[in-house]
Amino acid sequence: MGTKENPGKFDCYANALPDEPMFVLLARDPDFRRLVEEWAIKRQRDVYCGERPMSDIELINDAYACAIAGETWRRMNLGKWRK
Repeated sequence: MGTKENPGKFDCYANALPDEPMFVLLARDPDFRRLVEEWAIKRQRDVYCGERPMSDIELINDAYACAIAGETWRRMNLGKWRK
């Protein structure tokens, strides 16, 4: 899991190609946890069906941890991003 100040092992900015589109979801979004967990569930299904490599398990575990950390952060920082 990463933050703006401390990018994680799976940092999308560092891994993206110069012209590769990306979408960033912030923990302040009320749907953050659900969306991250849905992504992790789908990726996990793909791994077990042989469509993704077993090495993605580490990424999946990181996503689940990020989902929980994001929800915790949001609850502790409600409204801080609103000016």
